[in-house]
Amino acid sequence: MVGGFTRAISSFTYRTFFKKESTYFTAIVATGVGFSIVFNTAFDKYWNNKTAGTKWEDIKDRYVQN
Repeated sequence: MVGGFTRAISSFTYRTFFKKESTYFTAIVATGVGFSIVFNTAFDKYWNNKTAGTKWEDIKDRYVQN
């Protein structure tokens, strides 16, 4: 039963993304751009939380008068 399901998924994936070079290329580019956006957003949130209180936006009021 698992072999049939796996074969169906493999066949669907091949027909959808890999059969034509243009869709293969589009899938690779879209995946790369999507991964880049998600990774950068997640890392920026992590870094901002890790360095909270030490960035210029946080300490600017101490040094600059409006």
